[in-house]
Amino acid sequence: MADTPVRALVLAGGGAKGSYQVGVYKALRELDWHPAIVTGASVGSLNGILFALDAWAEAEKLWLSLEDRDVLTLPEGKSLEELRGFVLDTIRGGGLDLTPLGEVLDDIVDEAAVRAAPVRYGLVMTEMETLKSIACPIEEIPQGRLRDYMLASSACFPALRPREIDGVKYIDGGWRDNMPLDLAAAMGATELLGVDIDGVGVTRPNTTGLPTTIVRSHWDLGPLFSFDGVRAKRNIALGYMDTLRAFGRLGGTAYGLVPDTDGFLPRFIAAYLEVFDRAAARVPTLRLTEALARQAGGWPPAFEADPTAPTRGAVAPLELAAERFDVSPEVLYTPRALALAVLGSFDKDPAERYEALFAKGSDAPAVGEAALAAADPPAFVAAMVCRALDEMGVF
Repeated sequence: MADTPVRALVLAGGGAKGSYQVGVYKALRELDWHPAIVTGASVGSLNGILFALDAWAEAEKLWLSLEDRDVLTLPEGKSLEELRGFVLDTIRGGGLDLTPLGEVLDDIVDEAAVRAAPVRYGLVMTEMETLKSIACPIEEIPQGRLRDYMLASSACFPALRPREIDGVKYIDGGWRDNMPLDLAAAMGATELLGVDIDGVGVTRPNTTGLPTTIVRSHWDLGPLFSFDGVRAKRNIALGYMDTLRAFGRLGGTAYGLVPDTDGFLPRFIAAYLEVFDRAAARVPTLRLTEALARQAGGWPPAFEADPTAPTRGAVAPLELAAERFDVSPEVLYTPRALALAVLGSFDKDPAERYEALFAKGSDAPAVGEAALAAADPPAFVAAMVCRALDEMGVF
């Protein structure tokens, strides 16, 4: 019998984007994927404490209620311009004060419980003078000092003040190791799952040689230092769906797509390819235009058409159109439901701009439309999607 893997959850830093990691952990619990080790840098070290205690509900409640002043010391009653000036002056003077975050940690962190938890915890921080990364498994953090080490790991200098411990100043762990995979491996992990939230700092190459899954978002998770419950709710939903996708439970790239159960997807693919081939027969360079649109959006370069599942390649044009028209990514869709959302997101049919390319049997000049498509490839693909859906005649 194969040995049971020692799973580690590795949480990168990224400030207010850390709400995304709460959604990841929610999905992992549902998937029955339980870490034996949790490591983190910066905000990942804060979330890691709650995950090590399996306190998902508490983590969600915290993130949905957090505001800027719960994390940073900010002046009251300042205009936006005055606040910008305050922040610049504060940074010049050594950084913003993390005292409010320390008070939040006092309320939520039970150090004794963390040390007694079956899930081992570790964090990284950076020695300010030498810029050396300091790896800190829980066993190497002195009793009663966990709060200090967490605040040190989260001190994103120069925006935030360094944290002094025993006469040594430390700054954000992400400065040198924003996703501490090596620490997890050193603590005995044999399988890694990293959560990348596009934080500042250095993300080292994964040299552990261990089976590794990285979960990250297609979407912008927001500003580094803007703590807002509405954005947190969105990021939690995205983290949840991205994790289910990483484990093969959802399709798509940017949207959470459940399996196609009514035969919509193969019909859509056929309709889209018919429109595309019709346009490309007139202007062959449009094939490059479509490929550039996929590349810009991070979608696969070609179809992986599967009539039973919303594979990434098969639904790429539909997802691209949905993003183009600001369809919300916070809920699950069937391919048909996503198509309906696309069609309900505009008043004027985008395909009208390319009528000379899309019209059946047309011999009208199409040079202008081809140039328009080349200037904005995603808009061209979105227009092809709309024409394909119209020609399907199913709505």
